[in-house]
Amino acid sequence: MTKNRIFLLGLLLSISINLFFVGGIAFRIASFQGERFGRPLPPNVGWIVRDLEESRRSELEPQLRESFSEIFPIRREMMNAQRQVNNLMSAQPFDANALNAAFAELREANIRYQALSHDQTSEILVLLSEEERQAALEFVKRGGPRDGRDGFRGRDGGTGFPGPRGLDGQRPPPSPRPTDTDL
Repeated sequence: MTKNRIFLLGLLLSISINLFFVGGIAFRIASFQGERFGRPLPPNVGWIVRDLEESRRSELEPQLRESFSEIFPIRREMMNAQRQVNNLMSAQPFDANALNAAFAELREANIRYQALSHDQTSEILVLLSEEERQAALEFVKRGGPRDGRDGFRGRDGGTGFPGPRGLDGQRPPPSPRPTDTDL
């Protein structure tokens, strides 16, 4: 083989590899366009009961509903704060002071969300047997459900707790979105 032929083969191989990775990156970006922040927030304490029997999840339903209704406003506040940060990051002219204030708001909302989520997790875990707490720990270690399905649905495919869709299958009312005039 001549040098030109080897060079041409190397160039084609390099282009192929680059196109493969660029295609993967483009797919990844395209698949997250529907999500506001790249990674969805956990739907609160529902993950704790994800792998429990349907009857046990039904017993815990009132506590789960209550925890969801308590944390939903803070979760919405945190998402609005994140949206504000995102808007300020790309605003023209760029205002570093406004961005720093928005980051502080986001941190405060996040801390409140985490504190309430941790309290609610403790409250639910107290209600579980040692075996059920072990199942919750395994869920965390595994990083998701046993059956590999996305989301936090029960074994029968229905919702097992109030999450993005509540036990009645309905979504909570949408939060008012800030407009440019609100910002």
